[in-house]
Amino acid sequence: MANDIQTEARRLAILQLLHADPDYSINDSLMQPLLAAQGHGVSIAVVRADFAWLEQVGLLSTNELAGMTLAVLRNEGVDVATGVAVMPGVARPRPA
Repeated sequence: MANDIQTEARRLAILQLLHADPDYSINDSLMQPLLAAQGHGVSIAVVRADFAWLEQVGLLSTNELAGMTLAVLRNEGVDVATGVAVMPGVARPRPA
């Protein structure tokens, strides 16, 4: 259960970090330290697995570039990141 809560919170953090980025995209090598700064210190493999899961459910898309995975937020991901929509497996943002 604790792992599920951590996973859901980390996936929300990924979506929110992408939403805050000017071009809505961040590669896995940059995402890893950004997540660590928010208390989600995980391996690059976990970041890539979260990217893959979020892509599978339609919240972001990925591209392979020079050995890195670039995540790009989709409109559906914006809705989940901002709390307009709910996706099982992703935490809901807390009210401001």
